[in-house]
Amino acid sequence: MGPRSVWEIDVPIEHRLDKTRKGFHVFTGLADDANEAVAAALHACEIARLHAQSGRPIPSGSSRGDWSARGLRTDWELRWDRATKKQIVF
Repeated sequence: MGPRSVWEIDVPIEHRLDKTRKGFHVFTGLADDANEAVAAALHACEIARLHAQSGRPIPSGSSRGDWSARGLRTDWELRWDRATKKQIVF
């Protein structure tokens, strides 16, 4: 297996109460492929949501390649079914 790649997962978001407010939450990190990247972004999002719901700060990754969900807002819905995946090439 070769070196892991950096991936970007762009997830459309919309406000729970005002559906006219839309945007994207962008996740980045290391993964072997697109499926692993989406799974890692989902995991980071779930960890962030649990921290936010319990009043704790959302953790950030310990290195540049770690997945995290800093800036996640719990009043916005993430549309994972419309997420796009991009391999970042340097």
